[in-house]
Amino acid sequence: MAESNKKLDEIADQLNENILAVKGTLELIDTSVEEDDLHQLLIKAINRMDVVQRLSNEMLNALRNCFDKMGETRE
Repeated sequence: MAESNKKLDEIADQLNENILAVKGTLELIDTSVEEDDLHQLLIKAINRMDVVQRLSNEMLNALRNCFDKMGETRE
């Protein structure tokens, strides 16, 4: 179970990092003046959201595995 907790903590930390990065990118977009800068910031935000989506899927899979193992030990 400690291994599962460690994996979930790692995923949660990565999610938080990427969410904060996207928020910061969007705040920069709000103050961006040049079109090229705006385009680059949007690309970065899109890439970070892809990472958030992947990490969310990993977290759900890890939780599913934890629940499966819990179910197995109860049987």
